[in-house]
Amino acid sequence: MVKGILKINVVEAKNLKDEDFIGKSDPYVKFILDKHNFLSTTTKNNDLNPKFNEKFIFNVDGHKKIGVQVWDKDSVGHDDLIGEDEIDLSEVISKNYVDAWFDLTKGIFGFRSKGEIHLIMEFVPK
Repeated sequence: MVKGILKINVVEAKNLKDEDFIGKSDPYVKFILDKHNFLSTTTKNNDLNPKFNEKFIFNVDGHKKIGVQVWDKDSVGHDDLIGEDEIDLSEVISKNYVDAWFDLTKGIFGFRSKGEIHLIMEFVPK
């Protein structure tokens, strides 16, 4: 079982699909490591190509995947899911470092592109 620290830098997102009828989406990023361990970025108002440059640290204890979701913050009603991906941590764990763009999809089969997110991930074993 792999144990260590996963450091994630949310650099930016691009070509996000607009989920608002008026104006542009107000995106934020949410990471889900397990059902009880999630963290979110700040919201970037009216921006379909937001720059985040926010860093997060997770304790990894046998986890093999991390979920990343981009949401549109709504002042009224529920926030809207723009897109998501599930990232396999095996490459990060084996290389200790990954700097990559990940496709965000939405829908039953995840075929529709909803943009991309740029993450820099570093794994430090314990």
